[in-house]
Parts: sequence; structure tokens; C-alpha cells
Amino acid sequence: MVENRLLDTSREAESGAKMRYLWLAVIVFALLGASSCGVVEVRDPNVLSYNEHMKLGAIYESKGEYELALREYEGALAIDKKEPGARFAMGNVRLKMKDYSRAEEEFLKSIDESPSPDAYNNLSWVYMEQGRVEDARKFAVKAVGAAEPEKGYIYLDTLGVALTAAGEYEEAEESFMKAADGVTGKKKEAYIAIYGHLIELYKKEGQTEKASVVEEKLKLFEAVPVNGPGPVR
Repeated sequence: MVENRLLDTSREAESGAKMRYLWLAVIVFALLGASSCGVVEVRDPNVLSYNEHMKLGAIYESKGEYELALREYEGALAIDKKEPGARFAMGNVRLKMKDYSRAEEEFLKSIDESPSPDAYNNLSWVYMEQGRVEDARKFAVKAVGAAEPEKGYIYLDTLGVALTAAGEYEEAEESFMKAADGVTGKKKEAYIAIYGHLIELYKKEGQTEKASVVEEKLKLFEAVPVNGPGPVR
């Protein structure tokens, strides 16, 4: 998360802050209410802070408007070139755009500024998309090693995918099982992703019976409520 900047307690600064947040409210309202026929250009880039550029970039990114998202993230970067959050966000957008070379560049810069398991993880996915299996595995291992306990399952899942691509099926299965065991809370989407990758692994191994068993369990699991129990092992 991007930390808030220091607050200026003078009356002038307080007035300026109120004006900036008024502009942000107007912009966010316009974005959320805009129809699909075009983009509403209600903005003054001179009054936006780093955090405000990041929030607008996230809104555009969620709507699939990647060029506009990049514009906002670049605006944030222009304000604070040493903050890795903007670089990381730009890398994610480039990855979604399948611009892998520029995604790699942004993630590497983010890592240089402030190494994080999220950046390692997403860079691993860039390399997997490029078929650079060993590089993908290397950075997935880095992500797992730097993980906080509550997010470790995410990186173990990525490592499982990288190991599957490398043909190391036994190690991949172990990584997926650890990922499933490490899911904190009742995160349905996390289980679906992990067991989906496990099914792909079994199919690549030619273990069709195992794949079918997991597929059936996954179908049953997908039918339970979001807050229901995880899949039965």
C-alpha cells in the first residue's frame, strides 16, 4: 500500500487539500458514471497528488482502459520517482497488455527500488508468458522465500505453475498442495486457481484419473457459497 504524504497544517494547505479532494471526487464520479461510448475528461492534472493518480489509474485498469491507466501511473511516477508502487502498477498493466518486454522492465525497476514478493511473483508470470521457464522458476522461488505467511499460498501456486512448465511434476504437485493448505480464510477464488493448475499438471503427466477426480471435486466446490468450506483433499 502507498503511504500518505505528510500533512501540512497551515490553513492555506488545508484549503488546497480540500480543493484537490473535491476534484478527485468529481473525477471518480464521472468515471464511474460514464457510459461505454467514451471517456469523460473531467480532470486537472495539476491538482492531483501521487495517491490520487494511483487511485484513478486503478479505476481505469479495472475498466480495461489500460492506456489511460498508464497515463495516471506515469503521472504518479512524475511526482515520486522513487516510489515502487507506480512502477509495479505499470508492470501489471503492461503484463495485461501482453507487452512483456516493458512489463519486465517495470518490474525490474520496481525490484531495484524496493524488492517485494509481489514484484518477484508477477515478474515470474512475465517470464512464463515468454517461455523463459528457468527465469520464471527463479523469481517464483524468490517470491516464496520473501512471502508473508498469509500470502504464501499465492507464490507457492505460481511456483507450482513454473515447475509444471519445467517438467518437474512431483515438485509442482507438492507446491500446489502446500499452496492449498496455506490458504488463509475461506478464499474461494484462491482454491479454484490452485486446483485448476493441479488439474493441468495431472493432465500433462498423463494422470487422467487423478485429473478427473480433482475436476469433480472442483465442480462441487464451485457450487458452494463463497464463504463455504474449501475443497476436500
